[in-house]
Amino acid sequence: MRIPTSVAAFDVIVNGGVPAGSVVILAGEPGAGNLEFSFTSAAKLSLARRDKEFRRFLVMDLEDIYLPHGTLYVTFSKGRDEILRAVNLTFNRDLADAFSDNLLIEDLSIDYFRNSIVPRKWLSSEPKDLLRKKEDMLQQFVSIMDEKANERIVIVDSLTDLATSPRIKFEDLVDVIKGLRKAAKRWNTVIYLLLTTGILDRREENLLFDSVDGVIVFEWQGSHYSKRFRYMYVLKFVGLMSSLEEERIARFNTTLNRQNGFVVVNTEKIR
Repeated sequence: MRIPTSVAAFDVIVNGGVPAGSVVILAGEPGAGNLEFSFTSAAKLSLARRDKEFRRFLVMDLEDIYLPHGTLYVTFSKGRDEILRAVNLTFNRDLADAFSDNLLIEDLSIDYFRNSIVPRKWLSSEPKDLLRKKEDMLQQFVSIMDEKANERIVIVDSLTDLATSPRIKFEDLVDVIKGLRKAAKRWNTVIYLLLTTGILDRREENLLFDSVDGVIVFEWQGSHYSKRFRYMYVLKFVGLMSSLEEERIARFNTTLNRQNGFVVVNTEKIR
């Protein structure tokens, strides 16, 4: 069973989508498109669910295609309003409304910033939020995934926050991600973990890459002296690499627009 990414030119090459149960790191340079890829996938899958006539333009008509019932968005340093504001600024109204359809946001930012220098009034205006019992953040994450990930596309924003938090041991995080990879095979889901590249050292980054099913990399090419282009390539992915290599795919040239979100505009092949 496969779950579409709804990035059309990518799905065509990988036989309709990614294997259900996949845990995928979307690793990107700042602004290179990993966040927008996840936004676009969630929004277009939502459109495909609710509009059967329009569905054929968004996902391939194959027997093993599965459309999750909704989106679970787990955030550690951003609040609900901040996420929805970003979506509304990224998309036109139709895509933004679709993103919000059957959307469940789990906001752990109160616990993420607890005992930090950040003023409490910046975190919440609700006293009950600030007074709630302190809990282990990784354990909260595990509980949320256990209870709510099945039959939803999941966006975790972000793995960077978890990996750089002074309250979380890196080796514990790696164990949790490996356990998540195992558990996800029992769920009808695809789990996208957002990671900003260039922050962790190479060993830590590779440990995380080794702990998941797939790694899709988003990067800039060019310089401030010339026009810059966004590119995406698949570093690893269980179940997809043979399709990419058969088509001799090197990388995808990508762009963003409000009407379609994250779009592949050109495919570069190995010569």
